[in-house]
Amino acid sequence: MDKTRELTLRLHQQAIIAELGLSALRLEGLQPLLEMAASLAGRGLSSDFTKVLQYLPEEGNFLLRAGHGWREGEVGRARIGSDLESPAGYAYRTGKPVISNHLENETRFRTPRLLAEHGVRRAINVIIRGSGEPFGVLEVDGRDREDFTTDDVHFLQALANTLGVAVDRELSGREMERLHRLAERRAREAEEALAARDALLAEKDLLMREIDHRVKNSLTMTRSMLSIQARASTEDTARQALEEAAQRVATIARAHDRLHRSARIGVVEVSDYLGELCGELRAASGLTDGGRSLHCDVASRDWPADDAVPIGLIVTELVTIAARAGGGDLQLRFGPGAQGALSLELRDDGLPPDFDPGSSLGVTIIQSMSQKLNGSFVWGPAAGDPGLIFALTLPGQPLPGG
Repeated sequence: MDKTRELTLRLHQQAIIAELGLSALRLEGLQPLLEMAASLAGRGLSSDFTKVLQYLPEEGNFLLRAGHGWREGEVGRARIGSDLESPAGYAYRTGKPVISNHLENETRFRTPRLLAEHGVRRAINVIIRGSGEPFGVLEVDGRDREDFTTDDVHFLQALANTLGVAVDRELSGREMERLHRLAERRAREAEEALAARDALLAEKDLLMREIDHRVKNSLTMTRSMLSIQARASTEDTARQALEEAAQRVATIARAHDRLHRSARIGVVEVSDYLGELCGELRAASGLTDGGRSLHCDVASRDWPADDAVPIGLIVTELVTIAARAGGGDLQLRFGPGAQGALSLELRDDGLPPDFDPGSSLGVTIIQSMSQKLNGSFVWGPAAGDPGLIFALTLPGQPLPGG
């Protein structure tokens, strides 16, 4: 595979990893995420055959929990052996990935019946592991003669790691149910002593804070997984993509941490939120080295929680793009603009005259988040304002309950 094609493939795979990570935050229940992971794994490795295998300890076999390409009725019913002579069993019991590019000549393993019946010639398996016992195996199979590689293992393992975090979240569902029952019981007790409306509002406050706290913890775990994968990557482009994905997840986690600690439900104090974010971006983007710096001027203001995450993501991507472009010190300003609007600007006192943000994933995120906020934006530099990198104008934001 030539270098250009290889780079395109790996960038495509990193985008798929990020897509699954974000879906893990949005989807409810484990099964939809398993099905999405099976679909994305096939997309990333150009294969029509994928499997998510769940280990059933009471049977000692794997259940085909989700997958694509198999005959109707196989998913949710088919069993596969989990012993060491099975590729999936070997991956599960040793924790090591398995690549078998020539199953018909394989001496280490037997070819499972399901694969043989579908004409599969090659297979790649990685373990799905959370904080407890391993959940199972993520597998991609192919009929063609192309070989799976160690880079494909890294991609597939990143997907499996995200599933591992989701499995942990699913297992914690019982604890969440217990908290819900506790909230209901306390609400009934308060109803007997106080006004029913006040008691229910107090319980809602407590429950929302607990949910935000747990969401923040889940996002932090996801970020850790991405950071581990970045450190393990031997390819600079892949490592950079993973580090950027980890920073995006960290930005969302910080908003939920602010919600957990906020004095008002559904509201974030934007100067504190963006101030902490700027501090982390200085270090993550290397702006504390080489004489460059990042100055943040953010007006103190309560901000609706639904809009805090898009603003944080825009700032994260802007600073990352500007730091790469080179130049001088960066100045970020967010506060009141003309006619009651709000203004977000990023400037560089040494902006290269040929600055062009390009068409990266970061630029796409900035555009998408700006539109989500109903804002209008321009990229610099502009005539008469050579230091301008980006300017966003937003309508005034009403607060929840206001």
